[in-house]
Amino acid sequence: MRTLLISFFLLSLIAISCESGKKDKKLNSRVGFSQELADFDCGAFCDPPSVSYQLPDDSTCGHSSQNVLNCFAWKNFLALNWKASDQRGLPDTTAVAADYGMPGDYSPTVWESYLSIDDVFTASQPKTWNLKSKNGYIKYINEINKFTDINATLPKPKLRAMLGGNVDEIMQAKGAWLTDQSGNIVWYEIRMNSIESDFVRSNKLYNSDNLNAFAAKNQGVWLPMESIEIKAAWRIIPEDQLGSLKNFYKISKAMVPEIKGFDQNKQPIYGKYSPKYLGLVGLHIIRKTNQSPQFTWMTFEHVNNAPTEGQVDPAVKYCFYNPKSKDKPNQSPVPGQDSLNTPVQVVRIADNAISADIQQLNKQIQSMIKTSNPKSVWQYYQLVNVQWPENPIQDANNNKTAPLMDGGITPNNIANVTMETYIQEKQCMDCHKNASVGAQKYPTDYSFIFLKAKPGK
Repeated sequence: MRTLLISFFLLSLIAISCESGKKDKKLNSRVGFSQELADFDCGAFCDPPSVSYQLPDDSTCGHSSQNVLNCFAWKNFLALNWKASDQRGLPDTTAVAADYGMPGDYSPTVWESYLSIDDVFTASQPKTWNLKSKNGYIKYINEINKFTDINATLPKPKLRAMLGGNVDEIMQAKGAWLTDQSGNIVWYEIRMNSIESDFVRSNKLYNSDNLNAFAAKNQGVWLPMESIEIKAAWRIIPEDQLGSLKNFYKISKAMVPEIKGFDQNKQPIYGKYSPKYLGLVGLHIIRKTNQSPQFTWMTFEHVNNAPTEGQVDPAVKYCFYNPKSKDKPNQSPVPGQDSLNTPVQVVRIADNAISADIQQLNKQIQSMIKTSNPKSVWQYYQLVNVQWPENPIQDANNNKTAPLMDGGITPNNIANVTMETYIQEKQCMDCHKNASVGAQKYPTDYSFIFLKAKPGK
């Protein structure tokens, strides 16, 4: 569907204080209204991005280029962050762009209504996808709406605001966590759309025995086209800062456990859960399409996460960087040795810097969002990069044991500082091409979710 892009004021992006939520720079609107459509460089056959719930079609619009894929990424981000309907995985088509990203709206986005990997990979048959009964998704929404008092007693079972019920993942690659400059841990979650969830459920791949048999029979596990996986990073929003920070972050609610220590395998030991508000700081979107059977890898961050090394803006209070700190940046903490509450000094390495083309596109999209809703929290997020296969390889022609071929994946500098803090020199495919199951290393289509498969009861 062709979408007309409205003209908009040219606006400079605000710099937000991570700790207090105060504005460090004014949002300046130039006098005068642009008389022409914004010049999005998205390719001659591509619709430009718009504030819409419409998930875009395949990525290339007749041809491939980095600019085309950058626009494709933003279109996915805009649609997947639309308000969810009362049916999992579907947008609320009655919602309007003027309310997109309204501060204080804690209802789930489309991707937040996807099932989590913990919902899908269970010891028995997972939950059904479309939960619309009084005991299902509507109850889930109602429980979210009841969560108005941070100290309130929550109904049982525990509130499923996100993360499959309880938040219980803090470890990145290299077995390390990330602590922001407020001394709070960053939490992670992984979700998948109905196409992928239904594939896992219908083939009973949540059971490790079934998974191994399926992989052997099919020489791997090959996800269906239009599978989408999401990984998100969230920071805790302190109760006394909620009033100000809710204007600048997508905020959701979850049950967050205390961390009592680490076991002999250096894995966290969790204790009592309590309700918390969490602010979105990082978002991976990966999507498999006919044009990108090696997936399109899209990653976004909050604008004030951390500076690129050598490019510190003194007007910004970064969430993961302190200009006064003497600590060496990007040093992974050690379980059982380092305090969980000690802030980690983070910078974006120079090789992972956001390109000039993406910076320009980000400014255009942020201005477009602000024109739609001046209060929208989504204007404070940015695309970091997009990785895609220049020479895609269809599943039937790929390797039948890991590592898989990468399809000429490009570019090679892509990392999210909230999720690949300590391995920014790596790229997505460096790890994901090795995703496999069993001693035979049958490939699992660049996805590590199948490590969650459990023995059946």
